[in-house]
Amino acid sequence: MPSYDEAFSDSGEINWTPYTIFFHPRNYSSPVVNTDRLGFRLSTDAGGRRVSLAEYAGPEPVNIMAGSSTTFGIGASSDATTLASLLSEAGPTWLNFGGRSFNAIQEYLLLALHQHLLPPVGEIVLLSGFNNLGLARQPVSTLGEHGTFFMHGRYERLREQPTKLSSILRGSSRADHGEPDTARLPLDEQIEFAITTTARALELWSILARHLGARLTYVLQPLANWVRENPCPEEAEIFAELDEVGGFTEMYGEILAAEVHTRYSRGLEQVTNDLGIRYVDSVPLFAESLKPEDWAYVDRIHFTDEGHRTFTDLLTSVI
Repeated sequence: MPSYDEAFSDSGEINWTPYTIFFHPRNYSSPVVNTDRLGFRLSTDAGGRRVSLAEYAGPEPVNIMAGSSTTFGIGASSDATTLASLLSEAGPTWLNFGGRSFNAIQEYLLLALHQHLLPPVGEIVLLSGFNNLGLARQPVSTLGEHGTFFMHGRYERLREQPTKLSSILRGSSRADHGEPDTARLPLDEQIEFAITTTARALELWSILARHLGARLTYVLQPLANWVRENPCPEEAEIFAELDEVGGFTEMYGEILAAEVHTRYSRGLEQVTNDLGIRYVDSVPLFAESLKPEDWAYVDRIHFTDEGHRTFTDLLTSVI
């Protein structure tokens, strides 16, 4: 996990980019995680060769594993133990299109902006769901029409950095915004807002998938609390420590409830049905796949190597 914190956390090597706002550092190299010249994480194909969007030689068709940090593989001990790599073991090759901390629109934009580099695509699996729901808990003042994004605060501070000319024109070094607005939507409205913003992104995904001639499957990612009430001993110890140092439950506790998962999943299923997109709620399937002693999570969102392997078997059975 220190390998991820060093360069792939909010305080790491942020690559500020057009349209998606941020992405991973380019050409990053370590024993745990590596990226290509574009910032995409490398994966391995059936022959053990390292592949990524920028390094794929082709021309054989590929599949795409899309989503945010769980797809990217936070928690995997190497590039070879991410979902894209494990799916590739049986062929064909899966490319890792995970974007750490991306919301649903950023996930879409990542593929839309790079489609010109792709060989033919057969399957697109979009593993997503938590970030849009979590972001719906941000202050109402930041949500706007399209929802907000992670690192919004840092982005705003960058945007407010005055040039000499703007300082002269405004007569001050920065605007006085007063006290920050922390008012949030009620929980019911958070869920609906997350479903609505995801629906807009999925409509774009469906258009792009048809353009690429690929079959699109949306998979709701399995948060640890949604999967099982009682984590294994290792997970319980980690979760308690993360709550102490990071306040995860304090921030997201309400949406970790089972009834929130049920309502959110039903809403997303209706959206995908209306758009003709295959929908998989991985939560009950993953719960059935785990034994009480299985250590599947490094935190409430990301998998251990064992969790990646178990979840890959689940994906293989439903794709």
